[in-house]
Amino acid sequence: MSDRPTLRSVALKAGVSIATVSKVVNGITTGVSKSTRAQVENAIRELGYRPNRSGRSLRVQKHQIIGLAIIDPSPRFLADPFTTNLVAGLGNQLNVNGFGLLLYGVMPGTLAETSLMRQSEVDAICLNPSGERKERLATMKLAASLGQPLIVIQDRDMKSLSDVCFVRQDDIGGAELLAKEVVKRRTCRRAVMVLADIPWPAVEHRVAGFKKIFDQHGVQLDFVYCDETSSQAITDGISTYLDRHGPPDVLVGQNDQIAIIGIHLLTSRGLEVPRDVAVTGYNDFPFTGISNPVLTTVRSRAYELGVTAARAILHRLDTGSFQQREYTLSLDLVQGESAP
Repeated sequence: MSDRPTLRSVALKAGVSIATVSKVVNGITTGVSKSTRAQVENAIRELGYRPNRSGRSLRVQKHQIIGLAIIDPSPRFLADPFTTNLVAGLGNQLNVNGFGLLLYGVMPGTLAETSLMRQSEVDAICLNPSGERKERLATMKLAASLGQPLIVIQDRDMKSLSDVCFVRQDDIGGAELLAKEVVKRRTCRRAVMVLADIPWPAVEHRVAGFKKIFDQHGVQLDFVYCDETSSQAITDGISTYLDRHGPPDVLVGQNDQIAIIGIHLLTSRGLEVPRDVAVTGYNDFPFTGISNPVLTTVRSRAYELGVTAARAILHRLDTGSFQQREYTLSLDLVQGESAP
């Protein structure tokens, strides 16, 4: 027995893009010619493709459900404390207003094959993208092709999209706060930033913030990339750097987990934090209290991001338009003892 037809198989049959098939399936006429629509409809009939929604009339129904797609190659994506706080804020705010949250963990490049795109009946879509900027733009365009209100979380504005709202925290500003604190308090010639090997937009912004301030003060910024979900991979990455280059003046963790592992490793090598190497984290979630010395970090607002996204969606569904196109939440420095 052959597999059930998908958007991709219809697109291949019709010789068009997946986004075009999605538009036809959802009754969107913008950007689709009559001849192209006929090609897609013929392919749908020949393959026996059966979406749950077949036209514009269904799309205007209220289902009281919001879809959230998190693009992450890790199947354990909910183990990340930033993600869990984001989901909690979004889900709780929607719940008290009578809406449910339908969560999708999506491997990069597979959004088109999810039930969110093929079948699911939701009133709006929240998207937390990852990957290089070009990949993220393609993902945003695909999500927007459903013709539903779209919230993009933790990425920059994409001017060509309509009926979309961007919600993020000021990670450039947060990184600048940390970098300024470091260069103000110690002589710094070389820093190493330990990052996930997955390109997240928020991390790109943090890199930009650190690089701006370090460049202004003549600080060399090196990078170590590793699997942030594995403590062993983080340890191995930092160890390899130390073996090749010696200890830096500052070790910058993309997040608090990486920074705490860095402190443990440096200490095990006989280096004292912060006397020999300063260490900074990022996020200030409750578990950072186990750090010794207490971690210097920035307090992220993941929960508030979720709440803000939910409020933006609810306003859009109530009034027919987003109140504003972009929300940027400011961050605060948390002065600890690891980078005095």
